[in-house]
Amino acid sequence: MKNPITVVAAVILLLVVASCTSQRDKDIRAIAGLEKQLEKEGARPDPAELKKLLDMYIGFVDANPADTLAQDYLYKAINLSIGVNNGARAMQLIDRTLNDFRQSKYLPETVFMKAYVYENLLGNLGQAATVYNDFIVRYPQHDLADDAAAALKYLGKSPEELVKEFEAMNSRAGEQAGN
Repeated sequence: MKNPITVVAAVILLLVVASCTSQRDKDIRAIAGLEKQLEKEGARPDPAELKKLLDMYIGFVDANPADTLAQDYLYKAINLSIGVNNGARAMQLIDRTLNDFRQSKYLPETVFMKAYVYENLLGNLGQAATVYNDFIVRYPQHDLADDAAAALKYLGKSPEELVKEFEAMNSRAGEQAGN
């Protein structure tokens, strides 16, 4: 006959595993449902629903840090924070990825976004330049390497300065084509 304590422990373990799995699945379904709802809303989603989605992403990552979906949800949370112009929150999540998810498939993009957030949301051009340069050194073959180089080239220039530069380039290109 089996030891009754072993049987009870096995049943308790099974219940704990089943409840955790079902909560994970509920969270995934809830996130997917809210994502679909917000997609239907188009260009003007409800800010309260965006915050709810952000909280759901972070809640999932907190509860399931080793889950394969954690890095996906953290990446989505970063993008959502950037999308709602919350640079401080985006930077928090970026640093969490860089510190806690060093094997993330989104690591290069996260480094690039760090520079972007410094430049466009936090206005720290010095840090942006440092991180863009770091990106180019670490990921020279990445699709975003050219974007990082362009960002460095135009970093800190006003829209008017950029228009003048582009007009000058077009003018020189036109003159060369005429020769």
